[in-house]
Amino acid sequence: MIYEDIRYRLDEGIAHIELHRPERRNAYSSDMGHELVHALRAAMTDQAVRVVILSGAGKGFCAGADREYLAGQPGRYGILLGEEPFINEFTLELAASPKPLVAAMGGAAVGIGVTMVLPFDLRIAASDASFGFPFTRLGLVPGLGSTHLLTQLVGQAKAREWVLCGATLNAQEALAAGLVNQVVPSEQLMAEAEKWAHRMLESPSEAIAAAKRALTFGASASLLDALANEKLENRQLAPVRAQQLAARVAKAHVKG
Repeated sequence: MIYEDIRYRLDEGIAHIELHRPERRNAYSSDMGHELVHALRAAMTDQAVRVVILSGAGKGFCAGADREYLAGQPGRYGILLGEEPFINEFTLELAASPKPLVAAMGGAAVGIGVTMVLPFDLRIAASDASFGFPFTRLGLVPGLGSTHLLTQLVGQAKAREWVLCGATLNAQEALAAGLVNQVVPSEQLMAEAEKWAHRMLESPSEAIAAAKRALTFGASASLLDALANEKLENRQLAPVRAQQLAARVAKAHVKG
């Protein structure tokens, strides 16, 4: 696929996906959603990809849904807004991704600009970032599984406050509530996201995938079931640990 609304590049195991409609502050369209599904699926199945970083071009991350598409304009792919897999079911694939997903967010993230990254593992915000929840004012309920994911991240009290009151948060408020993991100066945003990605590249991909599965399972399991699942995942990782040990021994012999 030739992308028009996003950009995709692979660099040293990191797939960089950029929302690329800077003239519209990266407003979401059904075309963008179609391309995001294609790019993210490609990244998930490409063995050369270890980590995915999603960012936005220009001064904003994503200004919400494009009003022209909200008014019923079909996209280049003949899809109406709301009919595309990205909105309807792709959240399940993102949540199940064995590869770490990192969102690097600068400027405004509004509506779907927030909900699209809730299934991600890590969210880093620039100091100029803002997060808007205008859904009820538009006569909408927030989608993409956000009624589940947002409450998991920030709790029922904050989720209800933000959604029911149509709140807009600054970066520090989002950090304090747990919506984002870190706030950095705008000029350091991508460098920090890449630093986190490289830290994860230091671990075997099998261990990262197993840890993600275990954390997801443990979030809704009893303590007893979480303990049992951890033992199971660690047993399955035994060959990976053996390979790591053999590699360290071989490296030590070479140095010796």
